[in-house]
Amino acid sequence: MDHVNLRTLDRLPGPVRADYLRIVERMVDEVTARPASVLSVPVLWLTLGPADTDDIRVERVDLGELYRRHGYAERFGHWVESAVRQRMAGGRCGALVCHDRMSGPVPGPLLGAMLGPRERHVHLHATHRDDPRAFWDTFPIRRRPLRRIRFAPEVRQQVAQARRAFPEPTG
Repeated sequence: MDHVNLRTLDRLPGPVRADYLRIVERMVDEVTARPASVLSVPVLWLTLGPADTDDIRVERVDLGELYRRHGYAERFGHWVESAVRQRMAGGRCGALVCHDRMSGPVPGPLLGAMLGPRERHVHLHATHRDDPRAFWDTFPIRRRPLRRIRFAPEVRQQVAQARRAFPEPTG
């Protein structure tokens, strides 16, 4: 599967690159603004509307429904791109924001509490209607008990550097 990440955005056409960068910036804002449980990063759908708008719709993911529709968690890597493409429907770009445990068996609340907070990364899986390559990247997080999730400082630096390298098109 051919994919790009934040460091390889230069492989993409300008409008696709700008949309992926918008999605990454919104993901950073949403994850840090939302209260997170002690055990889990919020799992979210992000959908960038049609060509005439830059609005990004954000919705929480119903994990039970996601797995029922697409398959086992252990096979997450095989179906995540098609799930995001299906979800974006009429939009031009869509993404799934998830955590480290999305690609493994889903522990119940008791087992999850015993395992403790294993999530050390936020994963972003995105697709665009105008480019066959998917966007996939992993962003390290830092968390303390009873506090909001914070991205490692290098994440904000990478996003700012990408924004400087690829400013919004004018006109």
